[in-house]
Amino acid sequence: LTEAAELLGDRDEEDDEQGVSPLDLVIDTGATTAERLLRSATLTEATLTAVVQAVRSLLLCDQPERAVPWSRTLLEDAERRGAPGWAAVFATLHAQALLRIGDLAGASSFAGRALEALPEGGGGTFRYAALAVLVGAHSAMGHYTEASRQCDRPLPHGLLDSLHGLAFLRARGLHHLTGNQPQAALTDFMAIGRIMQSRGIDRPAFLPWRSDAAQALQRLGKPQQAERLVLQQLALPDARRPWVRGLSLHRRALSVGSSRQRISLLEQAVDELHRSGDRLATAQAMADLGQTMQADGNAPMKGTATTRAAWSLARQCGATALCKEILPDAPLSDPAPERIVEPGPERPETRLSSSEQRVATLAAQGLTNREISTKLYLTVSTVEQHLTKVYRKLRINGRADLPIDLALGAVQAGK
Repeated sequence: LTEAAELLGDRDEEDDEQGVSPLDLVIDTGATTAERLLRSATLTEATLTAVVQAVRSLLLCDQPERAVPWSRTLLEDAERRGAPGWAAVFATLHAQALLRIGDLAGASSFAGRALEALPEGGGGTFRYAALAVLVGAHSAMGHYTEASRQCDRPLPHGLLDSLHGLAFLRARGLHHLTGNQPQAALTDFMAIGRIMQSRGIDRPAFLPWRSDAAQALQRLGKPQQAERLVLQQLALPDARRPWVRGLSLHRRALSVGSSRQRISLLEQAVDELHRSGDRLATAQAMADLGQTMQADGNAPMKGTATTRAAWSLARQCGATALCKEILPDAPLSDPAPERIVEPGPERPETRLSSSEQRVATLAAQGLTNREISTKLYLTVSTVEQHLTKVYRKLRINGRADLPIDLALGAVQAGK
């Protein structure tokens, strides 16, 4: 159990002789290389470390959804073998992957399973990797009491010497932002930065502390300090990655005064974050883009549609807190899990017509049937008929399951 608990990288701050840390190797290993290893390796004591690091590489690449099936399969394998330490590691990795792609309920569930696999009070600093996921998921879902309960626990000695501790500190800082405590959040983020820089592991692809701190500074009314941190992050090599670049552009956009420049930067941020697979961060950027467009006055209808699309995406993630922030008066019900349609050969009877595509795109943006009918000069009945065909062809239950790519495509097309 102890060996398995250490596999997520508590010792990643130790550089090798060439000055490249194990964290660098994990981050810089490509997804194709990682998957090649996972396909060829059988899970044994001899291969465990390499397998774990390969899954971590998938998690930290800009296609984190590729880590989801691998971590789930390996978790099931560990459980069949009756290996609680291995199960804790892969449940944590699975929870982290789900959180990264915006499946908040799933992330919370598997983080709980990871903790259950550990002995009471055991697991050392590794326990905080799963706790970080719990805090992030509960906070985003609006479960503030539970998130605060986890954040209020005293930090054990030596926790911040581990990557698990730094991840927990980031989750706590983000929770402070949700609870409107930007100064407390800034303290946590700057502490992460000092530690990572002092150890030579300053990789925003793992912990983007500068853009996090910039968000806190913006809340504190210090946009110039926020922009300096963002520009520093954009100058780092990791800024070539869509996730880091998208987070950085989002923060930079909110530090500029020109609405035209802000809209341009936010559109770029939405594009990059969508490419990165982070649905929750995409929804946050879309919400700010929609609000900026509405305030600008040049494209109020497009701004309204973008805001509704952001709300819809946040709802698919289960991000109740963000939904209430975007549209406070919009009714919320428990969102059904997003259904993923397996790709297959396209047949004429499953291809959307141009009219169905237009109607589905507007529906995915959050417009009502009557608003769609007005915009496209159709009757409400015709809109309903088109949507019925769309649902059947896409094999989904309703508009809440419409692929968010439809809404995002409309936003990006307006650049």
